[in-house]
Amino acid sequence: MNTLTRLIKILVCSSSFLWVASVVSAQSTSVMIDELTTNEVQAALDAGMTTAIYYVGGTHQSGPAVVLGKHNLLAAHLSRRVAEILGNALAYPPNPYAPAGDPIAKTGHMRFAGTVSMSAETLAAVSRDIAISALAVGFTHVIMLGDHGETQEIIKEVAGSVDDEWRSRGGRVIFIPVYDEGEGRMREILTARNVPNNRMTPIDDAAEMMALDSSNRWIRAEHLPQDIAAVASGELGQQFIDGKVEVAVARIRELVQ
Repeated sequence: MNTLTRLIKILVCSSSFLWVASVVSAQSTSVMIDELTTNEVQAALDAGMTTAIYYVGGTHQSGPAVVLGKHNLLAAHLSRRVAEILGNALAYPPNPYAPAGDPIAKTGHMRFAGTVSMSAETLAAVSRDIAISALAVGFTHVIMLGDHGETQEIIKEVAGSVDDEWRSRGGRVIFIPVYDEGEGRMREILTARNVPNNRMTPIDDAAEMMALDSSNRWIRAEHLPQDIAAVASGELGQQFIDGKVEVAVARIRELVQ
């Protein structure tokens, strides 16, 4: 084997090692629980990362231009960003289902293909179980947030109930109204642009999906109404998303001492 051949083999092996090391590092430093091993979660808890983020998304129609999983895509993104900024938190995978109408009577979003509607009772039970599971393994604070309007009162009530049960044992469960406060910021921005109230939500939906993926995989641009397409953009969506992150982080820091 000549010197050049040996050098090439060394470079290839070194590159492979560095690539594997970078992948392992990326995995072990994730703030998303489903991207970690149980040992890594335990190590994070031992190191003081004892705040758990639980976000509720939703799977329902938003017309022909926006994908059904918009709430889930956004909830996953928000969960990760909030946990990363806090520095002492891990995030559970978002709950992808929420109340969206009666599937038998075909009310609300259940009139449209692809929608999944979880009853309020089921959402409450699932959310309760997730909170208790987090507290039982060592998290001291569980933060409940939702990106779907119909989930807010449900998870707020669950948070209050579980918090009452676990407070004496050192566990807290806190609901953060990031949906309402984030929506408020969004409406302020669009009001300044003279956008009518009834067009704000469609613009919000489209713009946030544009911000999450510049290749617009989550948007069917050809189906956007002209007035929505004229205003919605990735830059605008990023403002909406940043507003929600800022609200969530500020509220959590205020309440979790």
